[in-house]
Amino acid sequence: MDVPYVLMVGLVILALVLLGVSLLTTLRSVRALRAERSRAAAEVADRAGLLRARAAGVGVALRRRWPRRTCRERARTA
Repeated sequence: MDVPYVLMVGLVILALVLLGVSLLTTLRSVRALRAERSRAAAEVADRAGLLRARAAGVGVALRRRWPRRTCRERARTA
């Protein structure tokens, strides 16, 4: 059974077109995934920075409320 060359060429071209469409769809998905990953990393970094700032503020408030005693002050009260 001989297949005409025109039909084979048409099938090859169709396969290449479908491969190109599939490749473009995959590349768009990869680009969207990278953008989302970047956005998520920035949000996590922002939240971590806010948490560090809050912890530092609590530390400052605690030091103002209960200042550290020196060794001499501890020796007097013991």
